[in-house]
Amino acid sequence: MNKFAFIAHPINLPHIYEIFRGFRRGAALLLQRNTLKELLAKSGPIKFADCRNIKSVSGATAYGEGILCSLLPDQFVSHNEEFVLNKIAQAVAMAEELGAKIATLGGFNSVIGNEGGELEKRFKSIALTSGNTCTAALVIKSIIRASDMLDLDLKNSTLTIIGATGDIGSICAKVFSKKVKVLHIVARKQDRLLSFCEVLKKHSSACIKVFKRTSEAIKTSDIILSTTSSLTTLIDPLILKPGAIVCDVSIPSNIPAEILNLRNDVLVFEGGLAKFTPCTPIKAKHWNRLLPWDRVYGCLTEAIVLTFENRFENYSIGRGNITEEKIREMTSLLRKHSFEVSDFFCGSRFYSNQDIENIKISRMGRLTHANHV
Repeated sequence: MNKFAFIAHPINLPHIYEIFRGFRRGAALLLQRNTLKELLAKSGPIKFADCRNIKSVSGATAYGEGILCSLLPDQFVSHNEEFVLNKIAQAVAMAEELGAKIATLGGFNSVIGNEGGELEKRFKSIALTSGNTCTAALVIKSIIRASDMLDLDLKNSTLTIIGATGDIGSICAKVFSKKVKVLHIVARKQDRLLSFCEVLKKHSSACIKVFKRTSEAIKTSDIILSTTSSLTTLIDPLILKPGAIVCDVSIPSNIPAEILNLRNDVLVFEGGLAKFTPCTPIKAKHWNRLLPWDRVYGCLTEAIVLTFENRFENYSIGRGNITEEKIREMTSLLRKHSFEVSDFFCGSRFYSNQDIENIKISRMGRLTHANHV
């Protein structure tokens, strides 16, 4: 049996209640926040979902297990790295015991320990991947698609990448530095960012600018891509240009939840997601509460695709190992198994054709005003 595992983690305490609806929920609701977090940190991994008989249009099949590493995002950061690595390793070991041949490290599970590089040393009979190649491939396709929908010419646009030195941010920067007019790159560590800027300039056709402050970078941008592992929101919706495109790959989100109430003239969407039809959808209620029924995280999609292909290998592991060649390969595999970029949505709201048309009008209105100033 070709089986994969998805190593996930709760995003926040309400997320824990949602995942465990009807399962430990009553006890959890009686506990104080800090007490629940302490118990969570002491808990072992928990199997929370089954995926049976996922079928590709190619005829290939895959089975999956959803396993929860019991840490919240802030706990991945606040606890020492060895403690966190051991927690993730316990989840991977459970996946191995359940017969999985590959495990994808979702969310913060892939951030700790050199993008899975340290965990790779601990396991020999189960392959590991961060899923970042597939996520990046989906991000690139979604930004190009959004630009086409809004009649935005990439060759004359300004794009900002927040978290540009990370695994996903860096490969997206390399790809888009050849497609856009101006590329703004933002990252926490300025020395690493400056070094990366020099690498980009060797193969770029874009004008590349380095920024320390996110607000300064995004206020003149047509497109913003956020790929950080920040625990707080980084994007101020009030300074976005009318008609701007914002692709947020961060978990937790780097965009305020109320953005749709504040700005109806920008296209803000959760990026790095695949649409699973016409393949057999994942039928697991706990996953279905996290995303629309036929949407799948890019990291999970990568594990499914590699399982379809019988490629149980450490595919996206270690920082900086995603190449443009691997992006092209993954894009081809997604096409082979009929995965598509997800329709654009933010929170629980999908954008309608009329929404897109209104955003396009806002962008054109801004351009008309600028031409008369």
